[in-house]
Amino acid sequence: MTVHVFAGPTITPERITDLLPQAEVHPPVQHGDLLQLPVSGGDSVLIIDGLFQQAPAVRHKEILHLIHSGVRVAGTSSMGALRAAELHRFGMIGIGQVFRWYADGTVTADDEVAVSHLSDEDGYRQMSDPLVSVRYGLECAVDVAISAAERDALFARAAELPFARRSWRTLWRITEATPLSDAAARARGYLAEHPQNADVKLLDAEFALRWMLDNPVPADALPSHGARPATLNTVYLADWRWENTPAPGGDWQVSDYHALGFLQLFLPAYPRINRHTAITQIGGDAAGALAAARAAGLLGAGNEPGPGMREWLTDDELATGTGGELALTALVRSFRTAPGVRTGHALPELVSSAQPLLRLARSCAAAAGALNAARRQRHPEFRVEHVRTDLVEEFFTQRWRCSDLETACWDRGLTGIGQLHELGRYFLLLGRSGRVPEQALAAVIVGAATEQREERG
Repeated sequence: MTVHVFAGPTITPERITDLLPQAEVHPPVQHGDLLQLPVSGGDSVLIIDGLFQQAPAVRHKEILHLIHSGVRVAGTSSMGALRAAELHRFGMIGIGQVFRWYADGTVTADDEVAVSHLSDEDGYRQMSDPLVSVRYGLECAVDVAISAAERDALFARAAELPFARRSWRTLWRITEATPLSDAAARARGYLAEHPQNADVKLLDAEFALRWMLDNPVPADALPSHGARPATLNTVYLADWRWENTPAPGGDWQVSDYHALGFLQLFLPAYPRINRHTAITQIGGDAAGALAAARAAGLLGAGNEPGPGMREWLTDDELATGTGGELALTALVRSFRTAPGVRTGHALPELVSSAQPLLRLARSCAAAAGALNAARRQRHPEFRVEHVRTDLVEEFFTQRWRCSDLETACWDRGLTGIGQLHELGRYFLLLGRSGRVPEQALAAVIVGAATEQREERG
């Protein structure tokens, strides 16, 4: 059974494997990481550190999803302590002093565990000290080197600083030539003799790793937290799982969300695939889809789209189109299998059954991810989510040769401009690189059998 540990900068990978040799060590956790893990019932996850400013933080429902899949999830020290304090009533295990402070309300501010640190290339080296470490170190010094009143005064000075500037060194400097200078000197001397008490997050992390070693999950007693709550199965969690579940993609891990996104953005024939998929799910064929729309009160006489359906059509289409065809176009563009969901969190059958096309899509999605990673390696400030949306819109308006970008998005199965921004940012470097296999994509044809099935009846 595997133990996954997410850490940095609290503790080094070398120290983690010293204490827990079987650990699989990961960088600080961020949104999506837990959903990408190849875990099964009986595995364990220990969250020590997590990102919150450079990337979206790990969501609570990601953790609950693992717990209710039979995975033991524990948290300590930093982001792990925060999430455990919020979720220990629902099955997450909290370990250590920082967790206890958050759980009992002694500490309420998230910034008490926040630190500034370097990037992964520099081993996430810590550049500041967290306020919880100041709290713990001063508490340990009470009645040994300082009084309770001096502890409170020194802590208040540290708490006034922005988290990125907090450190023991800064505390000693700002209390020089002040009434607190003597207390600071005594506290500093105490910590010089007891350096372990200057870093409670490290103490908690080491304790948690020893606890994981001493408390393996018994093979015959997998964690159980009762029936999976219905409130856990939200559209958001379904989206996150679809976006982060790994699929085969060569050396770069990708999801089929991105593989499908590549086809939606770059495959000339994708509007036909999307039309077939939507019509099939609505009513089996065109006649069935129109009948379902009439039964729902969406169409008027002669299959003319009703007022709501007309919102999915352009003025030119309304001026030149016919009733049935306009209705089918509006139905395809407006189709949802659930609120905010286009065609479910699965590949369309026409894609999943075409294995060469799917392999091509996964390979291209992997290439896009690798290009993004290479750009960030050269320019650490680069973030896919910060790519300018006007560049995305300009690129795909030209590529699709469209006059109305939003309806072009709908025809390709996107929920709108917002999803174009999300996927387009991810694929923009690939699109501009000249590495898109244009000839292979142009050769993909949606066959006549599909068209006949749509029009049957």
